[in-house]
Amino acid sequence: MLIQEKKIDVAMNRFGGDGEVIIEHYITESMLNSSVVMYAKVILKPGCSLGYHAHVGNTETIVVLSGSAEYNDDGKKIILKPGDIVHCLEGHSHSIGNAAAAKEDLILQALIIKTNA
Repeated sequence: MLIQEKKIDVAMNRFGGDGEVIIEHYITESMLNSSVVMYAKVILKPGCSLGYHAHVGNTETIVVLSGSAEYNDDGKKIILKPGDIVHCLEGHSHSIGNAAAAKEDLILQALIIKTNA
């Protein structure tokens, strides 16, 4: 099956973060099964972030494709670089952002899966 349509969402201040979050969905909602919430490329321009939030009923795996990420894992702040992979388990919290002084967009791959499906 070749997927030609592309769904792009733009969210402002997602989870209390800064600026806009561009979400390019790899698969459409009609293709999602009962366990997959989202599988997408996420773009954060310099100064933009996904705010600190908890995962309840799901987990999230993030792969950094390009750029440098400021990541908060349950209160522990680290810097992620291309190729790094982080996994936020159900009941845990995280945030991720692109520094305001960054020279390029932060591009991520995100997979959110329900834990109770």
